[in-house]
Amino acid sequence: MNDALNKFKAEMEKRGLFRKITVAANMIPPPPGLNPEALIAIHKLAAKEALIMYAQKHDDFSDLLAEAAFDNLFDTILTDDLFRPVEGFAPTDEEQAKMKKAEETAKALSGLFDILKNI
Repeated sequence: MNDALNKFKAEMEKRGLFRKITVAANMIPPPPGLNPEALIAIHKLAAKEALIMYAQKHDDFSDLLAEAAFDNLFDTILTDDLFRPVEGFAPTDEEQAKMKKAEETAKALSGLFDILKNI
């Protein structure tokens, strides 16, 4: 597990969030006839929503959540291979035009930030 995930896990423990999730999962009665996998899926969905609401009220927790999520994303899905140049790669005309437009927008924003810094 990477540092950001460990830090996030420690913060959840410190704030008692694991305990709160366990209490909710054990005290909310499941619908009758629900199989165990579906029950876990419902509890995970509820925990996800609860953590999102908690993060919306606690900026420091929100920052930790985002950092852990992005670190996990870059460790598991957006791996280094994605960022290595591909020999013989040729962007389409449309892709080149979009990149040029993005570059122009970035330059304009950078200039705006420079102006604002000097006010």
